[in-house]
Amino acid sequence: MAFRFPLQAVLHFREGIEHQQQLRFRTANQRVAKARHLLEQVQHLRLQVRSEQSKELGAGTTAAELRFGLLREAELERQIRELEQQVTALEQAREQQRKIFQQAKRARETLESVRERQFHEYRKQQLRREQRNMDDLYLMRQKFLRRG
Repeated sequence: MAFRFPLQAVLHFREGIEHQQQLRFRTANQRVAKARHLLEQVQHLRLQVRSEQSKELGAGTTAAELRFGLLREAELERQIRELEQQVTALEQAREQQRKIFQQAKRARETLESVRERQFHEYRKQQLRREQRNMDDLYLMRQKFLRRG
């Protein structure tokens, strides 16, 4: 008789949930990385704009060009603040998803642990049955040899 875990369907279901939550966690990680990369790009652009403005001031510039440069820098600052808020929100969502994933993983591991314990108990009982059968066979053989 082969081992049959009565909660195999539940274990399979838990594995599926864990896999889904893991994929969602990976997606959250990717979103955070993408937002951070975009933030770094905008910060780098801001530094370039400042450098250009500094060079233009040294070379002489018109008031209109100076005003345009300041407006451009102000817009980049606004984008940076917005991206920082986005990164913070995405990091919080990622942390929440990490907790959900860990919870799903623990639930699956708990059920898997029950399965392993039941399997080891099954194997132990099977080995006992085999030993008992071998003992019975040995005793029958001994009886047969004494009679014959």
